[in-house]
Amino acid sequence: MKKFRDFVKSPFYNKNKNVIKLNEVLQKYYPVFESKKFTDENIYSAVFGKGEFDYFKLRNITSDLYNLTEEFLKLQPNPATEFIAEYNLIVQLRLRKLFGLHKKIVLNLKEEFKNNEFKGSEFLYDNYLLTRESQIVDLFEKPSSITGILEEFESYYEYLIFHLLQYYNLLIHISKDNNVKIDIKMIDEVLSYLEKGPVSTHPTTLSYQYLLLLKLRGGDNNYFTLKNHYFSNFDKMDAADAYRAHMHMFGYCADMYNLRGDRRFINEGYELYKHSYLNQRVTSGELLYPDFVNFIKVFARAGDAELAGKFINDYSSKLPEDQLENCLNFANAYIAHSIGDLKTALTCISKVNFPLAILKVQVKIMQVQVCFQLGYFEETRSLVDSFRKSLVKEEIISELFKNSILDFLRSTISLINLKEETDVQKKQYEFEKLKDTILNSQLNPFGIKFWLEDRMYEFK
Repeated sequence: MKKFRDFVKSPFYNKNKNVIKLNEVLQKYYPVFESKKFTDENIYSAVFGKGEFDYFKLRNITSDLYNLTEEFLKLQPNPATEFIAEYNLIVQLRLRKLFGLHKKIVLNLKEEFKNNEFKGSEFLYDNYLLTRESQIVDLFEKPSSITGILEEFESYYEYLIFHLLQYYNLLIHISKDNNVKIDIKMIDEVLSYLEKGPVSTHPTTLSYQYLLLLKLRGGDNNYFTLKNHYFSNFDKMDAADAYRAHMHMFGYCADMYNLRGDRRFINEGYELYKHSYLNQRVTSGELLYPDFVNFIKVFARAGDAELAGKFINDYSSKLPEDQLENCLNFANAYIAHSIGDLKTALTCISKVNFPLAILKVQVKIMQVQVCFQLGYFEETRSLVDSFRKSLVKEEIISELFKNSILDFLRSTISLINLKEETDVQKKQYEFEKLKDTILNSQLNPFGIKFWLEDRMYEFK
C-alpha cells in the first residue's frame, strides 16, 4: 500500500489533490472496509470538508482513483519471473541501438544462466527471451552464421515441449477424473515421438514425458523409469511438479496393489511415501485427513510401525479438530493390526466414525478382519451381515470395489464355516475350492485379497 500511496502522490501520474485525499481516507479503512463510519457522506466530508453532499463529485474522484489503480498495476513487475527487469533493460538498449552495451549485458546474463543449477519452468521462458536477444548479437557480428538461430530454436523447443507435456498431463487427468472426453490435439503424434526416447534434458520436462507414457501406456518399465528419474532429480524439480509426479506414481502403485494384487507395490508405495515424508513434501498445501490416514496405512502395511508412529507425532497437530480422534484411533488400530496386537486394534477401530464413505468401508473391513482373527466368529457373522446390507446401498463406492468387498465378505464366512467343519474330507474339498476362488477371482481393494491369502496359508 505504501507503493500505491507514493504512486498516487506522484505529480507525474496524478495532479488532483482531492484524489490524494480520497486515497488517504480510504486507506484508513483498509483492508476490510466494514466500519460503520465507512459511508459516502463521511468520505465526502473528509475529502471536501463541510458542505452539502454531492454524489457525482465523489463519484468522479473515485473513478479517477480507480483509473490510477489500473495504471499502478500495469507498471508492476511480473511475479512469475525475476528476469523481467533485465530483459526490459537489454530490449531498451537494443531499441536505442546501444549494441556494445547490449552485447556485454547479454553475454553476462548468459554466463549467469549457465551457472543456474535449478532450472525451474520460469527459467525456460527466461532462457528463450535471452537467447532471442543473443541471436540478434550473433546476426550483427556473423550475418551468415546459423548458430544463433539454432540456439533460439533449441531454447524455444525446450520451452514449448515443457508446456505442451504439462498441458497434456493436465487434460488427461481432468478427462479421467471427470469421466469426460476431451479432444487433445496431436496426442497420438506426440505420444509416438515420446516413445522414441528422452525429449529433453530438463528434469521436469522428462518427468512430464515419463508421466504421460505411464498414464497412456502403463507398464512397469514406464513406472520404474519415472521413479528412477524422480529420485535422481528430485532436488532439481519444482515442488508442485515433484508432488504431481509423486501423486501419479503412487496412483499406479495403488492400482497394482488394489486391482492386480501385486505385493511388490507394497514396498514401492512405501518408498514413495517415505521419500516424501523425509523430504518434507507430504502435501502441496493443507494436509487433508484422508491423506494422513493414507500415509499411516502405507507405512504400517510395509512393516514400518516405527515410521508410522513418527509420522503421527509430526503431523497429527495439523489435522482438523473434528477428525483428530477418528484419525488417531484409526492410525493406532491399523498399526496394532499390522503388528498382531489384535485386541488393541479392535478397541481403537471400534471408536472410529469417519464421515467419508470410503473410510467408513475401510473401518468395517478392519472390524471384520480383527474379529475373525480373534476367533469371535459370531460377532464376525453379525458384522458381515450388517456390512453387506449397508454396502449394497452405498453409492459412492465403485461397483468394481463393491463387488470385490462382497466377495471378501462371502469368503470370510466360508473361512468361518471351514473352521467349524468337522468332516475332514469335506473340509479339504471346501478349502481347495475357496483357495482357488481367492487366488484367481478376488481383487485386492484395501488389501482384502492379501488378508484372505494370509488366512488361507495359516489355516489349520
